[in-house]
This record gives sequence, structure tokens and C-alpha cells, in this order.
Amino acid sequence: MMSRRSSVEIPEIGAGAANPGMAVVGCAANLPMPLAELVHRLSFDEFRILEVKDAGGGVMGAKRLKLQFDAEPRIIETKWKATTASGDSWNNSPHREIGTYAVQWLFLDPGQYIVPPTVVRSIPLVAYGPIAADPEPTILGTRCVLGVLASWLQSVKQPDNVLDRERFEHDAAYAVRFANLNLLHYLVLHRDARANNFLMSTDPADPRVFSIDNGIAFGGSLYNFFSTHFNKIRVPLPRASIERLRLVSRRDLDRLGVLGQLETDAAGVLRNVDPGVNSDPENAMRLAPWGLQFGLTRAEIDALADRLQQLLAKVDAGEQPVF
Repeated sequence: MMSRRSSVEIPEIGAGAANPGMAVVGCAANLPMPLAELVHRLSFDEFRILEVKDAGGGVMGAKRLKLQFDAEPRIIETKWKATTASGDSWNNSPHREIGTYAVQWLFLDPGQYIVPPTVVRSIPLVAYGPIAADPEPTILGTRCVLGVLASWLQSVKQPDNVLDRERFEHDAAYAVRFANLNLLHYLVLHRDARANNFLMSTDPADPRVFSIDNGIAFGGSLYNFFSTHFNKIRVPLPRASIERLRLVSRRDLDRLGVLGQLETDAAGVLRNVDPGVNSDPENAMRLAPWGLQFGLTRAEIDALADRLQQLLAKVDAGEQPVF
């Protein structure tokens, strides 16, 4: 059974984002500004779209946007993927994207994050012209397009091999980075290990490995059955990460049931707000007259809890090596 007592320090889950007040370490070489500030701007700040390009790869029409936020002179590159009205289509599932971003909080510090800052937010129809002419609102009765907005990483490249077993044996920094990625993919049942879904830092002294497309996770039924994915543990795991996971309680996991909430303003635009109680644990996308709430379903959380307990049991039995 999950421990009833937790000493895991998980950022408050709200507005599909990390707590803006959390400590910020690491990531500086790969992000355009400190993590907490970046997440806050992606979630809440108004911006102008300066440039739109195809994001490259993928099949869901993701775009690479250059944005300039109000009162922020720097131009920020981001990845934007508009969602569907259901909020949960094949390889385009905001709650799975944000869920994967949130699960890493259970065992990693911000400087170790594998998934770049990722939020759900809307773009008003009046500002959407650079992306698409005559846009339609995602949700009937609103005046905006809903989607996932993520930071575009810098100083990275697509690795030749995400799992380089020879390097794993001889490069301790890389071994920790990849092992934590494998651990995250196992926990969220990630089954989309195409090469272009991964990036690696170009700094040889800090070979950070990033997972940048996480829409096929938490038990989605459609995926490439013929590829080798990292939803199974394929390497020894960091002892520090395992010990962090031992402290995770069922209450911690239940918090993943509410990953964000957006309410419609006077102009008909969905805005991120502090989330309330879980309004429908059985469904990921919860529409209401005031807006919407999203998060992992009860079934997804139950399955995550089972995978975690099975892993800890294998570690304790000596069947899963750690280092």
C-alpha cells in the first residue's frame, strides 16, 4: 500500500504549471529564462505572436512560435499544439502532456527535469491570425483556441541514440540522465519513442536528455506496436530517485487528478486560474458553464500507483538493479 505520510515536496499543481515560487536551479543553458518565471509567463502573461513555423516532425500540426510577452523585451521560442474540443484525441492529449510534466516532480528537482516547461492555455481568436486565418473556437461559446504551450529548448540536438549502452557504462552523468528518463517513461506508460521525440544538451559535461512529445502516455490505446519504447525499465535506476519515490503517498498521486483549470473571462477567453476540487475524477476533460478543468483520471492514477508499487517491489527483491 502507498504510504499515508509523505515528505515529498511537490510544487502546487495549478494552472497547468509549477508553483511560481518554487526554487529554481539548473536548466539555465536550455531555457531562455529561469524556470519559475518562464512557467508563469507561459501560463498567464499576454503575448504577441511574431513568427510561426512548423515545429518539424510529428503528425498533429504543432507550430514553433516566436512570442514577445508584455513587459518582457526578450523574444521567446515556444512549441504550440492546438487541441480538439474533446481535449483527448490520438497523440494530442493535453492532460497527458501536463501529466507527464507533473509526474517528474515526484522524484526530480527542477534542475533535473526531463520534460520542458509545459502548460495548457488558450490564445484569443483576435490574436490567432498569424497561426491560422479565420480560426474557430475550440469550445463552443468561447472566443479562443485551446492548446498546449511548451518552451522551445535551446543548446540541444537530436541524439543519434537516446540509449547509448556503451556511454551508459562509462559516463556517470549520462547514465543518471537517461535512467531518470527511462524511469519517468515507465511511470507514465510512455509509448512513443520516435527519435525526434528526444533532445540532448550539447554540453558534453551535462548531457541532459529531454522528452519533448508526451501525448501517448497513461495507457492510450494507439501507439507503434513495432517500436522499442521506454515504458519498460531497460537500465539500472538511480538509487536517489527510487528513495524519493518511496516517500510518495496516495494523496500525492491524487493531486494529479487536477492539473489545471481555466475559466472564461468577459471576452469569452479561457484564462488559467487556481484550480478547485476535482469535479469529475472519472474524466480527464471536465467542461462546465464557467470553463473547464483537466487532470489525470482515477483509472490513470490507479494504474500509475500500481506501476510504482511493482517497481519498488522489484527493487526490494533485487530484481531491479540500482546505482
